[in-house]
Amino acid sequence: MTAKVILPLLALLFLLFSVARLAAAGWRVTPASKAWLLIGTIFSAVSLWLWFHVA
Repeated sequence: MTAKVILPLLALLFLLFSVARLAAAGWRVTPASKAWLLIGTIFSAVSLWLWFHVA
């Protein structure tokens, strides 16, 4: 599998982890949920860049 396929899957996984942390903390933003959200956002951005700019 290529990075174009793996990165969106990882981004989704990290974003789901952030939602799980938010739910576990009673929907309060915690440092852990911020970290998962940041990682998921970065992976999403890189994934979008790969899909639109790399053959």
